[in-house]
Amino acid sequence: MNRLYYWYDIDFNQHKIIAKSPQAVKRQLLLQGKIAIKIKAGNVITARSFNRADLLIITKQLATMLKAGLSIIDTLQLLAQEQTKPHWQYLLLDIQQQVAKGEFLSQVLQQHHEVFSALYCEIIATGELTGQLDESFEQLALLLEKSIKLQKKLKKAMRYPLFLLLVAVIVSLVMLLFVLPKFSDIYQDFDAELPAFTQAIIDFSTYLQQSWLIWCVVFFISYLCYQRYLKVRYRHKIETMVIKFPFIGQVIKTSCLAQIFQTIAITQKAGIPLLAGLAAAANTTYYGLYRDSLSQVITGIEQGYSFSHVLHRQVHFPHLCVQLIFVGEESGTLDLMLDKLAFYYQEQNQTLTDNLSQAFEPLLMLVLALIIGSLIVAMYLPIFQMGEVIH
Repeated sequence: MNRLYYWYDIDFNQHKIIAKSPQAVKRQLLLQGKIAIKIKAGNVITARSFNRADLLIITKQLATMLKAGLSIIDTLQLLAQEQTKPHWQYLLLDIQQQVAKGEFLSQVLQQHHEVFSALYCEIIATGELTGQLDESFEQLALLLEKSIKLQKKLKKAMRYPLFLLLVAVIVSLVMLLFVLPKFSDIYQDFDAELPAFTQAIIDFSTYLQQSWLIWCVVFFISYLCYQRYLKVRYRHKIETMVIKFPFIGQVIKTSCLAQIFQTIAITQKAGIPLLAGLAAAANTTYYGLYRDSLSQVITGIEQGYSFSHVLHRQVHFPHLCVQLIFVGEESGTLDLMLDKLAFYYQEQNQTLTDNLSQAFEPLLMLVLALIIGSLIVAMYLPIFQMGEVIH
């Protein structure tokens, strides 16, 4: 595992380098004719260090520079020099050095599969064969941009409802564990029976104080069982059930369909065979149900059936997909029809995510008001009966 290291020269100027260990740092510096008087370890470099937003910017820069007439070696060198993030600088220089030795760019990228997907490498390989590497990077930039936008819309739609839900849980726990016990102590001084609703809430608060640790352990164990057993063994049933939910199921469905058709459309434009494009779409989609469907589609096409015929058997692909793909196959405009499907489902997904956010916000506000309102009523209900208690 690589790590960022800071090393200081004789004048105590700070420099950055990425290596596997301090010994590797010293070896690299000795080969460069440099001496480090001090080496300090920095952050560990993992696959998560290379986010897709940075990859999009670099892909766009590669496309622009190659269109301007620069060679791939000079382009990688310039991008590495301009990089402010050490891990990206290290990666670009490593790729540039291997390409300069005569290796194919696509093969070098495959060595860094945690950063560059199989589809990314496949499109670059096609660009190298056709001599249109700049267009390949443009297509990849377009695909990455659409994919990132789609993901951001989903996160944006869910962010506020989840925030409200979190606030409701935190406020309820604070009132049950800290506020309500104080009121309970006050009410014990009165020799009177508390209202049934207040007494029930106080009993629940007492139970929660005594057993909160047990519930935390139960929740943690349940989560582990779901992640490691139920989610794996019953994945197909769980995903089938989730996709049938109102609103949420449609959002997931349109998101997957938009991503799938975007990927296949890009691969068709790049000149990649349909089977390879379908395999790339299966690898990039995040929902297992659609991965399974695409695997069945690939198997059907390998057996000699047409794309539209095999797709017709898949229940998770609407009839519109089958119709447009059939028209594309008959007219020789499959890439155009795939583009239209990608655009259509992207628009559908945007509308649904907006509606989902608008539908959930009032509902969660109502739930929040009911929970907190009920707790406040439970606390102050005995005070409303104070006259009778005193009497």
